[in-house]
Amino acid sequence: MTLPVRAIVLLSMCLLLSCALPDAAATSAANGDVPAGVDSVTFGQAKVKLANQVYTLEFAANDQQRARGLMYRTELCANCGMLFDFVQSRYVGMWMKNTNIPLDVAYIDPQGIIINIEQMQPHTLQAHHSNAAVRYAIEMNIGWFAQHKIKAGDSVRFISAMPKN
Repeated sequence: MTLPVRAIVLLSMCLLLSCALPDAAATSAANGDVPAGVDSVTFGQAKVKLANQVYTLEFAANDQQRARGLMYRTELCANCGMLFDFVQSRYVGMWMKNTNIPLDVAYIDPQGIIINIEQMQPHTLQAHHSNAAVRYAIEMNIGWFAQHKIKAGDSVRFISAMPKN
């Protein structure tokens, strides 16, 4: 095989492999720099539509996943985040223990309406509460919702969810 043909074959293989890789949300340092002695937690994946854009988020669907959330992460890509499913509607409070990244949390009712959005600073134990009973929450980098002009009263469409147990 000549050098140009080899280069084309190699480039084609790289492109094919890149199409097979999971998207950014699934590879956003899912377990971060978890300290020794702390169990790793794996998350599912969910697709949601916000402001006419589809985003793939990590999905926290059980108690262990919801408790870990985005703890220990040192970074979160620009459009990465986590969807929390609380299974039943209830008032929810989130805090930032062991969380290194400043985050926004949007609280969402069972119909997909954003009830309120709160900003949370790293390592604080202050609880940030939903203003009503909610079924879901989405955490993103701080300022993400404002940057995308998403506010309370806007809707979230849940496209798919693949939990990991």
